[in-house]
Amino acid sequence: PAPTPAPARPAAAVAAAKPVAPVVKPAPVQVATAKPAPKVAEKVTEKPAASSAPASGGNWYAGQAPGHYVVQIVGTSSEAAAQAIVKENGGEYRYFKKNLQGKPLYVVTYGNFSDRAAALAAIKVLPAKVQAGKPWPRTVASVQQELAATH
Repeated sequence: PAPTPAPARPAAAVAAAKPVAPVVKPAPVQVATAKPAPKVAEKVTEKPAASSAPASGGNWYAGQAPGHYVVQIVGTSSEAAAQAIVKENGGEYRYFKKNLQGKPLYVVTYGNFSDRAAALAAIKVLPAKVQAGKPWPRTVASVQQELAATH
């Protein structure tokens, strides 16, 4: 009897992950709010990493409304790990680099939400694998502050 419930859990996790695709598709519409970001990109072009994801991600955050929310997925000391998460999950995932106790930390976030309630609702429909990391909502302003402190 014990082995029967165990396989049911992964199936439930897979089933829970399937409804995410329709939810993710409307989200890119929110990316249109990032139109001010190219102005910020001009400031970063002096850096050789301007075309890499951290610079692009940093620019994206700078162009967002401080009162909006993102969902923090994970923080990792490995930029390759952050890039892999973004690549695996798609366009609404991005990351930025900050310093924590003198060491680089790459923070992966998801989405752009007008309020905390919308960010919390989005967490509930993220893939089970992502939910397992206990993601939480945070203001864009808090990310912008961290980016400012890093530079």
